[in-house]
Amino acid sequence: MKGKRIIMLFACCMLLAGCAAPLVFFGAGAAAGVGGYKYYNGVLNVTYKAAYIDTWDAAKRAAKDLQLVVTSAKHDLTEGKIVARRAEGDRVTISLEYKSADETLVGIRVGTLGDKNASGTIAEQIRKELFGK
Repeated sequence: MKGKRIIMLFACCMLLAGCAAPLVFFGAGAAAGVGGYKYYNGVLNVTYKAAYIDTWDAAKRAAKDLQLVVTSAKHDLTEGKIVARRAEGDRVTISLEYKSADETLVGIRVGTLGDKNASGTIAEQIRKELFGK
């Protein structure tokens, strides 16, 4: 019972802090390969428990699934960046960084100042591509 109270208190704090979208997007995702997330300065940073190259491929598939027009997609052994446009014209930047053999950090920015909900939608699509529906 005490555990449920702590979870409810945490959920209430997240709602009051304006972090409801990541809670909705990653409520089930935390158990399915999402190591953590943080929205800061217009960028949603998500750590996926997946290999870097698998996450890169999943990010490209997610962009295609969400009908983003990819204008640039480059990566090397430890970093990568996908730049795309939404139908509305907003620029989307997906940055990937190798953290370990089974962890990849992904930063998602939508628009100039950032759009938390749109970034969360992209992050969720990447999670689905990596770990299934």
